[in-house]
Amino acid sequence: MLDGMGAPGTTGQDRDRARKARARKLRKRRALRRNLRRQMDWRGRAVPPLGWFVALLAVAYGLFYGSVADPGDLGAAGLPVALPGAAAGVVWGALVVAAVAPLIGVPVIVASFFVAALTVGPAAPGAVSAGIVSMVAGWMVGIQLRWLLVGRRRPPEVPQLVDRSRPRRPAPISRSERTTLAFSGAAGAGLLVVPALLLVVPTPDVLPAWLVVVALTLLWSVPTGWWSGMVQSRYAVGGAPFAAAQWGILFNAWGSAGVHGMPATLTAGMAGITLGFVARRLYEARVGRFPRQRPGSASAA
Repeated sequence: MLDGMGAPGTTGQDRDRARKARARKLRKRRALRRNLRRQMDWRGRAVPPLGWFVALLAVAYGLFYGSVADPGDLGAAGLPVALPGAAAGVVWGALVVAAVAPLIGVPVIVASFFVAALTVGPAAPGAVSAGIVSMVAGWMVGIQLRWLLVGRRRPPEVPQLVDRSRPRRPAPISRSERTTLAFSGAAGAGLLVVPALLLVVPTPDVLPAWLVVVALTLLWSVPTGWWSGMVQSRYAVGGAPFAAAQWGILFNAWGSAGVHGMPATLTAGMAGITLGFVARRLYEARVGRFPRQRPGSASAA
């Protein structure tokens, strides 16, 4: 009798749980489709000045790595080989990023690295090194072209940034955040000190080359880390240009492999991003942070 009386209530609870489970699945499915649409967004955004700074560095570093790379089987090396490689990298990166969405373009660009290394690399490694790094500049050019051709006519949804017309507000660092920043700063410094102890101390002759490679990498990675802090606090829009700057640090490490600088550039790139982010947060704690835009506000950061 009791089982028979409890059956209707139990069935109603099961139906309610099943309905809630279906609603959760539907929300997750819609969120996944929305995320995919955002990643496949072909319109993009205009490249900010910091992105063009990264693009100039990419071309300069590509020419540098390509010029001093070891000669290949054909004995080809130097600037005459690096120039065509850099030009090919810029053109190919711009073509891919302007023609397809970033979700498709990034794997295509990464795959092209290995294709170039297998086909052109044995004959002219300098051209491959120059092209790998310079392709980041092509990425920026492609993003700008996509924005000029499509984005202005159908601009994507602009997230709320900050309202610079209003005074800054204090942005103190909490105790837990202070601990995180301390560990991050120590990790960034360790990524510079430990490789130096492992590479420079046993062979002091490599100190000048190590200093040059690390300085060039920090010139790229520290502003990118600062940019990441701006994106997190919504002072700036991230998107494809920011992703290109971040991916470019890995491309820079791949390109420096021809001059045997990959361990230094990889660790210095990670250290620069970390130190740049910490510096940005400390700066905000000192001078304050602009409040967020009000809904419908036309001002932008």
